[in-house]
Amino acid sequence: MKLLDDRLVIIDASPSGVSGDKYLGALVDLGGKPATLKRVAQTVAKNLHGTRQIEVSTRRVERGEIGAQLVTVESTGESRKRKAKEILTAAQKCVESLRLSDWGSKFSLSTIQTLTQAESRVHGHSAGQVELEELGSADTLVDILGVACLVESLGLPNATWWTSPISVGRGTTQFSNRTYPNPPPAVAEILRQSHFPIERGTANTELTTPTGAAITVNLVSKYSESYPISNPERIGYGAGSKELDEVANVLRLTTGRAHRSSHTHDEIVILETNLDDVSGEVIGRAGERLMESGARDVTITPVYMKKNRPGHVVSVIATRANAEKLADVLIAETGTLGVRELPVLRHISPRKTTEIRVKVKGQNHRIRVKLSTDSKGRIVRAKPEYEDLKRISERTGSTVREIQRLAKPKLESLQD
Repeated sequence: MKLLDDRLVIIDASPSGVSGDKYLGALVDLGGKPATLKRVAQTVAKNLHGTRQIEVSTRRVERGEIGAQLVTVESTGESRKRKAKEILTAAQKCVESLRLSDWGSKFSLSTIQTLTQAESRVHGHSAGQVELEELGSADTLVDILGVACLVESLGLPNATWWTSPISVGRGTTQFSNRTYPNPPPAVAEILRQSHFPIERGTANTELTTPTGAAITVNLVSKYSESYPISNPERIGYGAGSKELDEVANVLRLTTGRAHRSSHTHDEIVILETNLDDVSGEVIGRAGERLMESGARDVTITPVYMKKNRPGHVVSVIATRANAEKLADVLIAETGTLGVRELPVLRHISPRKTTEIRVKVKGQNHRIRVKLSTDSKGRIVRAKPEYEDLKRISERTGSTVREIQRLAKPKLESLQD
């Protein structure tokens, strides 16, 4: 897995959460121009029916004794309730008027679709017909398009964006004139759909808005509790509208360069469950089904459990996107009552594939070989594909060990 370039942007979404105005403030603090936001506001006012004027102001404030940029968006003459289809149409016109790049266009429209899909699910209406209240305002469009324009102006579209778990806040919030526990329903749905990790945080208020959550899941390609190894270059702080007692209500963005290493990284998940009352046949079948369903690997470890009962731990390595499906398979096949999911950062050695030809019982056979290299491109390991060894064994009657012995000189020559 290769990075598009070596630039990184780290989003500190804990402990004060994310919102559209915090993103705008942090990007301005990184060097984005307020004039860019004024141009976005004028474009939205022109293309969003029912809006006469939008004013954007930027000023320096303190939040918890930390200096940060506060961006305020105010609109007049606005119809508050709009259908999702109307917002998406206005956004498409704005994207064209602002001449956003392919990245900016895709990000803006995808973020709006994330919002409308979440609202649709929450309200039980079709995505195109659901009526948006706060999310249908001009402020939302300015936040999303403003983030797109500022990210482009700072040269960050192709950077790799990381985030910590997102704080959503304790206590309650108002939604459709009723009180709900934090996070707001739309925020909960956005983060659920994207399998994003969340935490309550310490503040007794709403910390993450639907717009902030939608922007985050469309910016971020990786999340982790720990930072990647990097060389920080600039830091920007974006202020929330309120001063909070419990936390500094700011969003911090840190830009930098990835630390160059001899390997790349990706994030996987490990699914685990403990079994003490399941037969070996059932566990074996569960392993087969998990591999058939896309697991990267499955291991079964014998353990002693409570009251000295023998049992097994089933561990499954999976991609984040496939985790929910594999957890369902594990529960269905074993009857376990719970599955643990652990996010893990994986280090991947550079690798490539070649092939060799080996003569077995007078005939030449092709064997694929995986090669792993060090930081200087030198081959440090050459491993033949087992499936090829097995195929040759079945055709010739030779053992896999014998074929490995015959292949060894050619494997060693690859490493010379």
